[in-house]
Amino acid sequence: MIFGDTGMTKTGEFGALHPVLRDALLRLERTDLKGMEPGKYEWDGDRLFLLVQESVTAPKTAKKPESHRRYVDIQLLIEGEEWIGYARKSVSHLSCEDELDAKDYALYEDPEDEIGLILRPGKFAIFFPDELHRPCVCLEAPVRIKKAVVKIDLILLEKE
Repeated sequence: MIFGDTGMTKTGEFGALHPVLRDALLRLERTDLKGMEPGKYEWDGDRLFLLVQESVTAPKTAKKPESHRRYVDIQLLIEGEEWIGYARKSVSHLSCEDELDAKDYALYEDPEDEIGLILRPGKFAIFFPDELHRPCVCLEAPVRIKKAVVKIDLILLEKE
C-alpha cells in the first residue's frame, strides 16, 4: 500500500514509483475529475482504466474488506472524506465471498490487524493485489463522496 497526495508530483516524490503507477497519478492530476460523470473511462482497454464513482459512505460494520488478484487500485478522493481500512492479507483472513475468477474481488470477515487511512480531496492510496482494503467508510456520519479509481492490470507492472 502506498499513501500520498497529488501534490507529490510537484516535489518529485513520484520518482521512486514504478513508471506505470507514476504515469497514472500524473494523468489523474492533469484530468478534470470534478467535471467527469460517474462511469468507466478506458485508458488502455481492460489493462488500464479509470472508474469515476459517486457514493455515500457508511459505517464500518456495513462494509467488508476486499482484495483483488488481477488489478492494482489507485483510489483518489475527489470530493468528501472517507476512512479506508487496510490490512496485509494472510491465511488468517477468512473470505466470505470469492469472486476473484469472475469479477476480480473477494470480500473478507473483519481482520484483527486492520489500520485506517483518512482520504480527503487530493489524497490517494494504492492497493496491490492481496492487500485488503475497506473503502467508503464514514468518519462520523455518512457523507457523499466522489472518487477516482484507476485499475491497473499487473501485466503492465511486469513489463518494465
